Amino acid sequence: MNMNPARVLAVDTSGPVTSIGLGRAGEPGFAVAEEGGRKHAEVIDELMQQVLEHLAGQRPEVIAVGVGPGPYSGLRVGIAFAIGLGRAWQCPVVGVCSLDAIAWANVARRAVPSEFVVTTDARRSEIYWARYDTSAMRIAGPQVMSRDLIDFDAPVISEQRVDPGITAAQVSRFIGEGFTPMLTTDTWAPHGADGSDVVVPRGPLLAPHPLYLRAPDITISAKTPASGAS
Repeated sequence: MNMNPARVLAVDTSGPVTSIGLGRAGEPGFAVAEEGGRKHAEVIDELMQQVLEHLAGQRPEVIAVGVGPGPYSGLRVGIAFAIGLGRAWQCPVVGVCSLDAIAWANVARRAVPSEFVVTTDARRSEIYWARYDTSAMRIAGPQVMSRDLIDFDAPVISEQRVDPGITAAQVSRFIGEGFTPMLTTDTWAPHGADGSDVVVPRGPLLAPHPLYLRAPDITISAKTPASGAS
């Protein structure tokens, strides 16, 4: 058993809430959050200031950041912020699938008696989803699916928010158990297709790279001049 679990700072901007929290293995701690899916960049500094006041001069040993799935711009705010903190504090930064974080919180609260599915809004009449066992380990997904195709044979936890305090405590536990970050493979399926080809490792810790389950909506036109062209 790890007698001195790492203090982890968790950041998440994968959904409509910007949140930051602290925790150690078995000890979810301080957390702050702000509503507004288009305000991540505006509020994250203020939230971090509250966390710094709570830390009172101490520093976390690890930073965990929600890597999605989620909207393009929102994910990049949190990930860039976490990587910047990691460089400033010279500590490792790990990624967390945000659906995993929701699953961990529900198991920590003993809210799931069987295998279950977590879903979040993917917009365009679609959802992001993943399936979990009773210990909150992911056994399928994450994938993107049309809402019209939803027919899960397990309880569904829908549209919950990430609890950054619980995320931090769980990441601390995983690090103590020897888990290391794994890299997602980006091989795009057609936009919005079921069974996306993006390969997401089953392990709970990921590299701190944005998890997009569908190709970007915006592409560069073939008529656009190359950078540096006259």
